[in-house]
Amino acid sequence: MDELSEMFKALGDPTRLRIMRMLAESGEICVCKIQEALDMGQSAVSHHMAALRHAGLVFHRREGQRIYYRINRETLESGPVAFLCDLAERLAKGEAA
Repeated sequence: MDELSEMFKALGDPTRLRIMRMLAESGEICVCKIQEALDMGQSAVSHHMAALRHAGLVFHRREGQRIYYRINRETLESGPVAFLCDLAERLAKGEAA
C-alpha cells in the first residue's frame, strides 16, 4: 500500500501531472524540453522528476549530458490505474471499497 500511496502523492501535484501528460504525448522527453515547456529552472524540474522516479512512474536514461525521461507504463498500469479501475467496478456494483 505504501507504493500506491507514493504514486498518488507524486501524481497529486499539478506540475507533475503536466509532466506526465507531456511524457504520455511525446513518449520520451529531454529535461531541457520539460524546463522550457514549464518555464522552470533545472533545480525545480529535477525535484519533480525525482518524485516521479521515486514513485516508480518514470524511467530515465543519459545520453551525453542530457537526461531523457519516459513513462514506466508497467508500474502505472499495475498501480493507480488498476486500483482506480477496481474501485470503479466495486462502486458500480454497489460493493464496499
